[in-house]
Amino acid sequence: MAMFVYAFIGLVVGALAFVAMPSETKVRLFSSGLLGLLGGIVGGLFGSSISPPSVSTLSPLGVVLAVVGSLAVSVAMHLAARRRYAA
Repeated sequence: MAMFVYAFIGLVVGALAFVAMPSETKVRLFSSGLLGLLGGIVGGLFGSSISPPSVSTLSPLGVVLAVVGSLAVSVAMHLAARRRYAA
């Protein structure tokens, strides 16, 4: 259940990164969402694995790291695409 929440968080953050980044990059909404999804799952699972056990399966640290991971992957890809197509 928690993995789906992390994936949804990553998808939303990836879409927001697409909206926030300049439009001169060649990364489209679909690929930005997938990159955010990947970062959200990896960050969320990493946060869940290092946090102490809680009552629910959804870890607060996992949620924070899902947001940070998806934002980092999305922004890094946008910056790499901008640098590659700027030359």
